[in-house]
Amino acid sequence: MKHSLRVYAAVLAAATVAFPLNGCKTNESSEIALNSTGSVQSGAEPNSGTAENLSAEPLDISAYTNIALSNADLDTAWSAEDPVIRCAGDTISVPEGVGVSVSGQTATITKGGSYVLEGSLSDGQIIVALTDNTEKVHLICNGITIHSSSAPIWVQQADKVIVTLAEGTVNTLTDGTDYAVESDTDTAPNACLYSKDDLTMNGSGTLIVNGNCNNGIQSADDLRIMGGTLTVNAVNHGIRGSDSVVIKDGNITVTAQGDGIKSTTTDTEGKGFVDVEGGVISVTAAQDAVDAAVALVVSGGTLTLESGGGAANAPVQSGGMHGGWGDWFTDTNTTDTAVSTKGMKAGGLLAITGGTVEVDSADDALHCNGDCSVSGGEMTLAAGDDGIHSDDELYIGGNAVITVSGSYEGLEAYHISIAGGTTRVTAQDDGLNAAGGDTASLTADSMIPPDMGGSFDGGFGGGRPGGFGGFAAGSGELTITDGYLFVNAGGDGLDSNGNITMTGGTAVVCGPTNNGNGPLDSGDNNNHITLSGGTLMAVGATGMMEVPESNYIASASLNAAAGTLIVVTDAQGTVLGALQTPKNAQGIVFSAGGAADGYTVYSGGTYDGSFNSDGWAAGGSYTPGTEICSGGGSIGFTGGMGGGFGGGFGGGRPGGRP
Repeated sequence: MKHSLRVYAAVLAAATVAFPLNGCKTNESSEIALNSTGSVQSGAEPNSGTAENLSAEPLDISAYTNIALSNADLDTAWSAEDPVIRCAGDTISVPEGVGVSVSGQTATITKGGSYVLEGSLSDGQIIVALTDNTEKVHLICNGITIHSSSAPIWVQQADKVIVTLAEGTVNTLTDGTDYAVESDTDTAPNACLYSKDDLTMNGSGTLIVNGNCNNGIQSADDLRIMGGTLTVNAVNHGIRGSDSVVIKDGNITVTAQGDGIKSTTTDTEGKGFVDVEGGVISVTAAQDAVDAAVALVVSGGTLTLESGGGAANAPVQSGGMHGGWGDWFTDTNTTDTAVSTKGMKAGGLLAITGGTVEVDSADDALHCNGDCSVSGGEMTLAAGDDGIHSDDELYIGGNAVITVSGSYEGLEAYHISIAGGTTRVTAQDDGLNAAGGDTASLTADSMIPPDMGGSFDGGFGGGRPGGFGGFAAGSGELTITDGYLFVNAGGDGLDSNGNITMTGGTAVVCGPTNNGNGPLDSGDNNNHITLSGGTLMAVGATGMMEVPESNYIASASLNAAAGTLIVVTDAQGTVLGALQTPKNAQGIVFSAGGAADGYTVYSGGTYDGSFNSDGWAAGGSYTPGTEICSGGGSIGFTGGMGGGFGGGFGGGRPGGRP
């Protein structure tokens, strides 16, 4: 529920008059055809109301994908002729003249080349400090175990270090708990495996990293993971590449008391990103599971992410109509505090084009401070706050499959565009919320007009409240042009601080059972719900119910208990939509193919169509049950508090608009 709530309507909710809202008008039918997916195909042109700036295609992520690799990044080869740094308890032995100096349990590599690490050290260290910083070092971990009071491997200077995990080996690095840690300086390492320069991990062996002082694995420049089995335990961040983290492959398990995987650079163009292209990745983080300072892109791989103890550990959300006047004005859209507990977070752009992602987060599952695009992949998201949150644009399209299995609000962004894919949302409050505008100064006194007066558009007779003591309505846009969307919301089903526009696709909305919310809710500044194509079925409570400008049928006399079959047909008896409602529904709004008329709404009866997992179907044969209404429009609606319907006390167009 957004802050531009119809306060006056809420005050009157306790004294709402009964609505005898059946008896829809009957006009000549419009011709409607079903396409192969079971939704409605229409040749109608889109009406006005589409957000001009709303994303119509996936974001351009080319700058953060297909990162160029050098031969060194891919090099896993080594031979028996490579010099061996052999560790044995408290001693280190190396061949003479190979560019390695030894002092006690510390071996310092000063010349580029390949080196094999074998054996174990009780309190030792491998340091890379090349005299020529244009050279590379290739470290082959061939069964090495290093315990160190500092960082077991510390790269002080090199062009790049490649760490290869030899096939069939298990390697372990464990640092101390209290050595000096200074971020990105020459004076101290900052992680158990720490590199001041570019770092690449490859091979097929296993590496266990125990970061007992700070981070697990860190590069102050670019970090690339090409393969291997990595298990990282860290008291702070698990894997950090300050400039970037690129994961091509590997089996990666991270347990971190800070962030799981992160980048941090924000002041260098083309840096500060995390790019996941493959691998099997499991992260359990006390803070963000994946945190990219600038951009986070996923094009492949399997990610299982838990942040902040998961959704079950989220702070209790309250606000809107659910909590009454005491918390009406509390902004619960964000749970940002000093500790961030998001599943996937990007400071700018977040894009998913492929892969499998499962998130269980105490805060938002997917969060970005810029634009978000999901055009592929399969996601299962459980969130203590938003399933997906974008400060600006949210685009969903392509063949993306998104399931928000639980959330406070499902999808939230300034502009939301559903242009394809399959999206299922379960939300405690709003299902989709397209919201913008400043609510920082919102108070009870500023929203309630003196003597409950103020300006109301249409009054009781079909209007929604107007201005509230100078409170300016926010903005936002929601458009649906293609794809399949199913929403089960405790608050508003589809909520926009601006217009809602649908030109294609299928949207099934199971809205609230309480009269303080509605299945459809457009903005409070003479905004519109415009339908010119696709199939929309929205059911739920009628106290705040809104209807489109045209091309629909609506009734508030549905009164369907949970499990009831709801069917809408055209004049020829073709089933345009059938729903086994998962909860009680007082009213219905339905539209198909941009048709204005020719509908009949039934409850009960016998239907032989194939329901999907949401209880939705189209096509098939139907033996009618109880007719609720037929025709088109919403004659018989009396207006009241819900944004209004045509007819009734005030008459006029829906919402009491002139």
